[in-house]
Amino acid sequence: MSITMHADEPIPGVGADGRPDPAYAAALGLRPAPTGRRAAAFAIDATGWALLSIPAVIAAVQLVPVVMAGSATDLGTLAGPLVLSAVGQVLLTAYGLTQLGLHGRRGITIGKASLGLRSVNVATFARPGFWRVVLRVLVLWASQVVLPIVGPAICFASGLWDPEGRGRSWLDRVGRCLVLDVRRGLDPFDGKALRFARRQVESAPFAERPDLPSLASDRGIDERTFIPAARSSSGVVAAPPASRPEATVGAWTPPPVAEVAPPPATTSPSAAGPSPTATRASAILVFGDGARVAASGTTLIGRDPARADGDPERALLLPVADPTMGLSKTHAAVVFDEHGVHVVDRWSSNGTAIVEADGRSRELEAGVPHPLHAGASVRLGGVEFRVEEVRA
Repeated sequence: MSITMHADEPIPGVGADGRPDPAYAAALGLRPAPTGRRAAAFAIDATGWALLSIPAVIAAVQLVPVVMAGSATDLGTLAGPLVLSAVGQVLLTAYGLTQLGLHGRRGITIGKASLGLRSVNVATFARPGFWRVVLRVLVLWASQVVLPIVGPAICFASGLWDPEGRGRSWLDRVGRCLVLDVRRGLDPFDGKALRFARRQVESAPFAERPDLPSLASDRGIDERTFIPAARSSSGVVAAPPASRPEATVGAWTPPPVAEVAPPPATTSPSAAGPSPTATRASAILVFGDGARVAASGTTLIGRDPARADGDPERALLLPVADPTMGLSKTHAAVVFDEHGVHVVDRWSSNGTAIVEADGRSRELEAGVPHPLHAGASVRLGGVEFRVEEVRA
């Protein structure tokens, strides 16, 4: 599926001057193809040309002595070489057109596909386009005419001094192409993954925020005025950063706030048993990056989890970032109750697995609660976590 962008619609990652931003492509997870694999892909394509040209070469070898002799030759003698030459030309033409079509419409050649590389439009990350690829071939052919062997070698080697450091050769610039490593990076032809990556980049917080006016005083700014570094939507004012002079010279330090202990639980003489809140099970989810999240009741985990019909009103929504982009929107649920800990796959695209303490892994059937034993962990896409400190 391709997406057509209108001329007046800005292209993400392209500046006002029309130049693509390499940092935006890197933030999406696009990886430029390494020089060694690009060279290996070209060698595979060239090997195909060489093999298919064998009939034409044999025909030329047979015809050279006849032409050099200059004498009248029986037509039957020429029939074999001429047929071989025609077969060689047909094979080379078919191979060339196939390579052009694959490169223009799918961004691959036989060599690129073999090594996990793909050419895309450098601005939109869509297919390069057939005529752009034809233009690259014409420029390469012209370089061969002007400087045989040397000209094409310079064109291919020009990627080594690409000022952007992405290995784009002169031929890539002529065709507005960028060659990507889709084995280790994002494949932009995966429309769902690309849309998710764009949303992640566009929603990422800015590294620097402008200082907001102080809420502490209406006085002018001096060394005793506390200017908050940031505000949250809940109205909580953050502490000033330590690197700011006004925060270190005469800064106001808030008094410590004592922890308020919860009132002692009282049991009514007429109570038949503990309340539901008192028996609410809880635990700590420990993720691979060290993050620890307190959870209780039902916890929904995914890219952007949402409650469905039948989920508890107080279910915890836990969004998780997955660099491999293998998480579904609501991937799985972790349920804590008096019977222990259970994991339920929520019909995710890539499935959920429980990895036992001995290393054995079992895929979960969607919609069915599966018990999580001590020492086991849960794998969702490229994310893994374990459960600790279970309290019934």
